[in-house]
Amino acid sequence: MQNRNKDPQRSEHAHKYAIHFDILPEISYLNAELVLLIADFLPAFRGFPEGVQIAEKWVDEGLDFCRVVFWVSADSPDAIKSFANWFQAIFREVSIAEILERLVVCALDEPDAIEVILSDWTRLAN
Repeated sequence: MQNRNKDPQRSEHAHKYAIHFDILPEISYLNAELVLLIADFLPAFRGFPEGVQIAEKWVDEGLDFCRVVFWVSADSPDAIKSFANWFQAIFREVSIAEILERLVVCALDEPDAIEVILSDWTRLAN
């Protein structure tokens, strides 16, 4: 399922990112709108860089995974570089990973006996 919120104004300093969750043993039904909130929450986390905007967000879903994909843009190369550094560090914090994993669990139709693991966060090729 893909839900794309498109922003036609993309800065020249823009990169695509993804936050990947493994869901074991498999997804029964996933409320993608709830999972999409993860991209909306990022600016609320400690240290989110100034001058950075998140846009064009959607959820990719497979049998045993989901990932939140979004574009990040900024007016300056320094701001986009600051975001890249922040993004690589923030999910290493156990408390952040646990909160996001719980959010994905809540988005599942049958959350009992399901394990959600924040397994990857990366910049994607444009």
